[in-house]
This record gives sequence, structure tokens and C-alpha cells, in this order.
Amino acid sequence: MNKYKNLKDDALTADWLRDNGLNEKKFSTTHIRLLQAQQEATQILNHHGNLLTNSQRKTLEFFQHQMAHKNTRIKLKPTAAFPVLNISTKINRQLFKQHKSLTQASH
Repeated sequence: MNKYKNLKDDALTADWLRDNGLNEKKFSTTHIRLLQAQQEATQILNHHGNLLTNSQRKTLEFFQHQMAHKNTRIKLKPTAAFPVLNISTKINRQLFKQHKSLTQASH
């Protein structure tokens, strides 16, 4: 019973990682800041691409391209995540303003 539960949990974990643009193998060998940036880039490109400028989109796609290839990912320093995380912060601010204006308009 425990083996089945562990296998099911492992599968769910792998699904969650894949949905967030991550991979089990690179999860343990990559700096956490780079993983956070990859997750943010995936979420923004998948769900909020309409809020991005062309240069922001190119930055996110280039970062994802670098993270997808082992040789370039190994060479990346944690500071490479800063542009992606800055874009993420900017998009989240825009989303908050949109949400705030919608909730104020409905009251």
C-alpha cells in the first residue's frame, strides 16, 4: 500500500514540476533562484502573455531556452534570474491593479 502511495505521489510531483516548467533531474542540480525564475517565466508566458512587451517576451523565451539545455543551464549564474523575476514582479503589479479596479467597480 505504501509503495503504491509513494508511486502515486511521485507521479503527482513530476506532473506539478512539468506543469511549472521544471524537470525532476534538473531540480536537484540547479540553483533555486534559477528554478524560481523558470517557473515564473513559464506561468507568465502561458497565462499572461498579453501583458508582455516584445522585449519582455524575448527575454523570457531566451531564459527558458537557456534553461532547457544542460550546457547553458550549468553555465548560468543565479544573477541571470533577476531580469526574469523583475518582469514577473512588473506583470504581477499590473495584474493586481486590474484586479483592484475590477473589485472597486463592482462595489
